[in-house]
Amino acid sequence: MLIAKVVGNVVSTQKHEDYRGHKLLIIRQVGTDGEFCGPEMITVDGADSDAGVGDIVLVIQEGGGARHAARCDHPGPIDLCVIAVVDMINIPHQEFIQ
Repeated sequence: MLIAKVVGNVVSTQKHEDYRGHKLLIIRQVGTDGEFCGPEMITVDGADSDAGVGDIVLVIQEGGGARHAARCDHPGPIDLCVIAVVDMINIPHQEFIQ
């Protein structure tokens, strides 16, 4: 799993049938200090969390688990899936900036 910040949305007029009804988000991994530390990636909002730009999210990064979390019954590839919107991270002696 990884912690990421939603930095954008993917909007398309046509999608593969396997992805109809699924919201796609652009995320970028962040460290526990809130700073970006990875590349931008596309993920499915599987938790129906209604995550939006600026939200910190918890993302599962594994094909089978991501597909299961997105409640997909198709064989289409899913590598990343948002499973939660993070309200707070508490690390002793360290402050997480959201």
